[in-house]
Amino acid sequence: GPQSTYDNITRKTALLAIAAARDKARMQSLLGVPPMPFVFVSCAEAGWPDVQFGDKVEAAAPDWLKRYLTAKRAVEAELRNSPSLRTTALRPSLIWNWQKLDVLPVIPIFNLASAIGVPFVDKTVRVETLAKAAVAAARDPTVSGVQRYDGMERLAKTL
Repeated sequence: GPQSTYDNITRKTALLAIAAARDKARMQSLLGVPPMPFVFVSCAEAGWPDVQFGDKVEAAAPDWLKRYLTAKRAVEAELRNSPSLRTTALRPSLIWNWQKLDVLPVIPIFNLASAIGVPFVDKTVRVETLAKAAVAAARDPTVSGVQRYDGMERLAKTL
């Protein structure tokens, strides 16, 4: 419906979850409990400002993608401003599984572009890898910050 915007679904929902986690973490920190983990599934494209040609790719992106990236980046910024939490932002590119037939043809293109070093294209991530990485990031007290595809693959292997 008209209320199903990237801002409402992604940013506002995540900010409410972060606020609730902060409230709980505040109480726990008084008791000497380590920071509570908070894992957010962002997107590889949220990192475009940090890579060569990313700004140009984003400038040419459709409006819906720009709104999506704005919402994801707003959540990531809030995570960085949450010292009472141990935050991890997973940044997958195209997420897929073998049942998602419509994306299967583009997977080799993404993976080849990533392998040859196209700076604004990351290797694709299987949904199973993403899920395992999220659980591993929450469980491992040494994990925080942005995790790109290689970090997610490494985390997933620990489960």
